[in-house]
Amino acid sequence: MSTTGSQHKNKAATLGRIKCFISRGPLSKNPTQLNKKCDGIPSFASQLYTETLPFTRLEKWKLPGGNGSWQKFPVHDILSEVFLPANLGDKFGPVWSTHWLKVHFNLPKTLEGKEVHLRFSSGSEATLRDFQGSVLGAFSPDFRNEYIISKEWSGNESDIVYFIEIACNGMFGGGMIADNLNISPPDEAFEYTLQRLEIAVFNRVAYKLLNDVDVLYGMATELLETDHRGYQAMYTANEMINLITENKTQKAGQLADAFFAEKNGDKVHTLIAMGHCHIDTAWLWTYDETIRKCARSWHSQLQLMKDYPEFVFTCSQAQQFYWIKKYYPEIFTNIKEMVKQGRFIPVGGTWVELDGLLPSGESFIRQFFYGQQFFQKEFGMKCKEFWLPDTFGYSGQIPQILKHVGIDRFLTQKLSWSMVNKFPHHNFIWEGIDGSQVLVHFPPGDSYTMTASVKEILKSVTNSQDKGRVNCGAYLFGHGDGGGGPTMEMLEKLRRVRNVDGLPKVEMGTPDKLFEMLASESRNLCKWVGELYLELHNGTYTSQAKIKWYNRKLEQFLMEVELIMAIAYSTDCALQEEEFRKDLHLVDKCWKRLLLNQFHDVIPGSCIERVKDDAWRIYKCVWSDLTKLQTIYNNKLLFGAADNANVPVIFNPLCWEVTQVICSSSAIPQSVNSTVQTVVLDDKCFDEEEEGRKLPHKFVAVLVKMVPTGYSQVIPVEPSLPVTVRKTTNNNTSLFNMSNGKLNLKVETLNGIPVESLALVSSRQDYNEVEVFKKDTKPGMFYVFDDVPLFWDSWDAMDYHLETRKELECRDTSGPIILADGPLLSAYKWSCTFGSSSNFTRYTIMRADSPILEYFLIIDWKESHKFLKVEFPVDVLAREATYEIQYGHLQRPTHINTSWDMAKFEVSGHKWMDISQADRGVTFITDSKYGWHVRDNVVQLSLLRSPKSPDGNCDMHKHYIHYAILPHEGTFQSAGSIRKAYEFNFFGANDVSILNVDQDYWKRGMTNMVTTDNEAVILEAIKVAYQVNRALCIRMYESFGGSARARVNLGFSATKIEECDGLENPLDESKYVDTDGNSFQIRLNPFQIKSFLVYF
Repeated sequence: MSTTGSQHKNKAATLGRIKCFISRGPLSKNPTQLNKKCDGIPSFASQLYTETLPFTRLEKWKLPGGNGSWQKFPVHDILSEVFLPANLGDKFGPVWSTHWLKVHFNLPKTLEGKEVHLRFSSGSEATLRDFQGSVLGAFSPDFRNEYIISKEWSGNESDIVYFIEIACNGMFGGGMIADNLNISPPDEAFEYTLQRLEIAVFNRVAYKLLNDVDVLYGMATELLETDHRGYQAMYTANEMINLITENKTQKAGQLADAFFAEKNGDKVHTLIAMGHCHIDTAWLWTYDETIRKCARSWHSQLQLMKDYPEFVFTCSQAQQFYWIKKYYPEIFTNIKEMVKQGRFIPVGGTWVELDGLLPSGESFIRQFFYGQQFFQKEFGMKCKEFWLPDTFGYSGQIPQILKHVGIDRFLTQKLSWSMVNKFPHHNFIWEGIDGSQVLVHFPPGDSYTMTASVKEILKSVTNSQDKGRVNCGAYLFGHGDGGGGPTMEMLEKLRRVRNVDGLPKVEMGTPDKLFEMLASESRNLCKWVGELYLELHNGTYTSQAKIKWYNRKLEQFLMEVELIMAIAYSTDCALQEEEFRKDLHLVDKCWKRLLLNQFHDVIPGSCIERVKDDAWRIYKCVWSDLTKLQTIYNNKLLFGAADNANVPVIFNPLCWEVTQVICSSSAIPQSVNSTVQTVVLDDKCFDEEEEGRKLPHKFVAVLVKMVPTGYSQVIPVEPSLPVTVRKTTNNNTSLFNMSNGKLNLKVETLNGIPVESLALVSSRQDYNEVEVFKKDTKPGMFYVFDDVPLFWDSWDAMDYHLETRKELECRDTSGPIILADGPLLSAYKWSCTFGSSSNFTRYTIMRADSPILEYFLIIDWKESHKFLKVEFPVDVLAREATYEIQYGHLQRPTHINTSWDMAKFEVSGHKWMDISQADRGVTFITDSKYGWHVRDNVVQLSLLRSPKSPDGNCDMHKHYIHYAILPHEGTFQSAGSIRKAYEFNFFGANDVSILNVDQDYWKRGMTNMVTTDNEAVILEAIKVAYQVNRALCIRMYESFGGSARARVNLGFSATKIEECDGLENPLDESKYVDTDGNSFQIRLNPFQIKSFLVYF
């Protein structure tokens, strides 16, 4: 094109002039550059609105109640409330409250033919409604403060009434965020001020020119040093300003149009632009406010689609769609229409955007199960890609889980936040621990909230780690985290850069188009094997400990209840079909509520206190519902409790026989009492002891044998060797030994603090015992670390915290006191106060015939910026440690040879981790902990943190923590560690319920529901099938890491069996699995997941 260059070559001055034209304020804070105000230099931004009109009357009404109370008041009732006079400058609050405005305008005839906007500003989010209560628009602080009343006012109406629903929170809640790093807890007393409410005439021509110059300025600043095109953009913008100041706006616009019409070459890099609005389902605001955030954000996108027919918008999380359907049916109807047109695109397939590490494998499957169900039912489609842009790490089992639910594409970007190592790919083939592969894309701009700036567009090309391998990438634009989504300004800018010389092509497109383009070039991509570890946010494995405790316990409780209901459905138990379906619906509801709390800012603990409170409340509701269902179906199966019930019965949900000393607070018939041991841990009940998912303060211990996946009569078993406690003294130092024939524990008391040494009784002939811990160490001791991260308090644990390790300075020590000395269970307790008046009681427990030593810790935590860990220096030489993850396990280094090894100083694991050498090792088991640090031979289990933002009271309460150690000979597989971890979580760490039934009813007998003959095969789910009648869904996986053949035995007669995916869709409807009616054979590859529909 022909461009008139500036007559002067002072590019800093020219750029400064352009910047002033599009925005007011200092040019630069750098003293080496121009540093003056733009005063006196014309700013075109001030010409967007020239003519304004005040309201004629303004009234207000405060909605009673606080956070979430808006749901209790129908809109049509609110509109008829008595509103009080209001004016500009009025304050509205406190944070989380809701206020309504009723505003009247009188529009004169002089506005006819003009574009008329309503402008609103209060610093808070708000929703605009018409006089009937229908949603018209949304206001978002800083970027969406206007509503287009008409692009060409007809002049027919003069008096207009609007209602504005003010939500007293900003885009990021009610707290302060400085540079997106320091996030404070909400200021609960904060008030918002009504700053603007007016009618204004919009200058569409000025807006067009302003966006033209803005994009040219971006090209000039980004390309000036490397490309002549940057100078051309600068000169064009400068000449436009000259023309505009001469009121030659049409010619200025033509100049810009000509510049943007100069096309790129055919082989230029292509960005697939997709509107995106990542809304955290809860974070710095509660679930209740997220509902309104979704409505405001999504309605705004629907409005933009009317003016921008090329606009495509992607949106994840079925839960949020469900909320809009329930609370904003008009918006949902419009969404369905846009989904039909392929412009409003549901993505991800999950119920919420979950945490990528902490939920169990079954929870992962259910996220897709319920998410895809919703999308199929409401929109007639299923998502083709997993969409998880913002989570804190990615399990190595995700590829197989995706394949198991019919997905082979994955989009995320969070790994770009890693602090130590830059991940080497933006496009790659990801191979999971079982060998499954999926195609992965990281948007190369390293963001999901881009704003259509030239800088971001160029970064999306220059930052790509796969230059020459692929020629496309995703460009996700729109305000996110707190919602908002794309704006009119973003779409205007993208129109200008869609195909302009000097920039990559930017095409509006769909995820399908992106992944099809990537798939066509997939032969060029590299492969990454195993987990995707985020080198940041590893404090989230520990923060908000009770949320994690509830999650683990309820995942297991759901497994139990589903199994009991499956037994009732498949046996001769008389069920009323309608009532049974209602109960199944309640199970679904329980799952969805649990899955909701697995959102990636809730279960990790990176949320405000109100969200934590909501999560606890939801968990308690789920607990209550599951308890009711458990009682109902136990009674149906066992024919209820009779007056003369005298047969104690116990339920085992695991698919293998379990022989174990159980602890129960249940009443046991007199006939059994003589063969049990009564144990009292404390004189007072523990908090929420009635839930039954922790050891009670007082219980009976009984050694029982339980059949798999079914009920067993409690018939006490004599231990092969009882637990004994032997006391001695040595040089005024108290000593005692606990032994059960498998373990020998020696406890030495020094200054009131127990120091333990543990030996494993060996089966080898060359020695009798194997010392478990290194000599001259203090295994099981607690250590506290300073925990002051550089950035995000609840999220991060920095590596330097390891340099501040200090043994607890105990005060007011009590114990060790022996509480039980066998024959079924022995225990001692030790208590102390430390730090800022924190205190704990630790119970060390040994059970008869068990290779496990347990620790039950009750701690009242009152620290600030401290990290509590328990440490075990084991006598093992291992270069890798093994950690359980979803449906399997993986290894991580115990050394720090490389920066990649060093960055994994805090890692996640589920129920167990193991550190072993060739002949022996030690497995560590927890009931609710996920954070681990292992260096050389020292294992640290992370117990508690005490961050102060965004929840100023995070974990400041009493905690019940149960963990155990399992020394073993040989491998952890041969030692049965995996099964022992399940047993510990289902029985050892719980108050085990014993049911008393009538002898006559019990005589009818109970069979095992489902079992396998291979120890490596774990049955993870046995449930009533979703889509078909008279069928169960059974899901299993190979747990050892090897190939496995197994026979699956059924406690009922099967008519046919077919393999299915995780969504319960048959894999091949024409091919059934061979069965003799009571069993079938399977073959599993290492860590393979398989699901089956079993008809009866």
